[in-house]
Amino acid sequence: MSQLSVDSITGRVSGSAPSLPNGAVVTGVVTATSFSGSLAATNLTGTIDDARLPATITSDITGNVTGNADTATLATNAQGLTGTPTIAISGVSDVGISTLTDLRLASIADKTTLVNGNTVTLSYNTGGGNVAICTTPSGPITLNVNGIPTTSDFDNRAISFAVIVQQGTTAYACSSVTLNGVAFGSNATVGVQTHISYTGGTVGTGNTSGYDVFNFTGINTVGSASTTTNYKLLSNVNGDYRLY
Repeated sequence: MSQLSVDSITGRVSGSAPSLPNGAVVTGVVTATSFSGSLAATNLTGTIDDARLPATITSDITGNVTGNADTATLATNAQGLTGTPTIAISGVSDVGISTLTDLRLASIADKTTLVNGNTVTLSYNTGGGNVAICTTPSGPITLNVNGIPTTSDFDNRAISFAVIVQQGTTAYACSSVTLNGVAFGSNATVGVQTHISYTGGTVGTGNTSGYDVFNFTGINTVGSASTTTNYKLLSNVNGDYRLY
């Protein structure tokens, strides 16, 4: 075996690179300013120390990648995943809109809003919840729901709300509702004004010294969400849950 000790090897023609048609075996460090050519994963053997990789990889990676992603930054576009990847997420905070075809949950908890008085206000699009608890009413109760979407992606929807009333010695009903400012009242003229449709056509007055639950379901009978006048508001009262 011979040993060649030189500082520089060049091609026979000035400025050209030498060719190594049978390959080269290097046991030390190879330093290059650039790499040109195709390097298939099947042609790689051994281990690539991840400490030698740059902090940011901007090109595409194909094949299988194993290990941990300790840090991640936001990308303009999220690329699709293929195969059967497993993604573990400890928690998601989503303040926007999620549209799902089929949603299956093991358990769910509704947010409630506590109200002291006769006026209940819920903000639909800012996380106000769909359930209010009214603890000390002194007269008929009004439910105001604001922020109901009016864009086309909210067409053909049904919305539900509930007002739980802790009654005192005098019982009061939730007899007025507004949806985005459109009034639905129990005393409105049927067929002329928007109205609340109670079971039997009358308002349940509630029960003294107990809890009553006033349930409301708005059904869009037109389809378009452009205005809440397209909703009909159905209601029922579940009551006389006693206080002991």
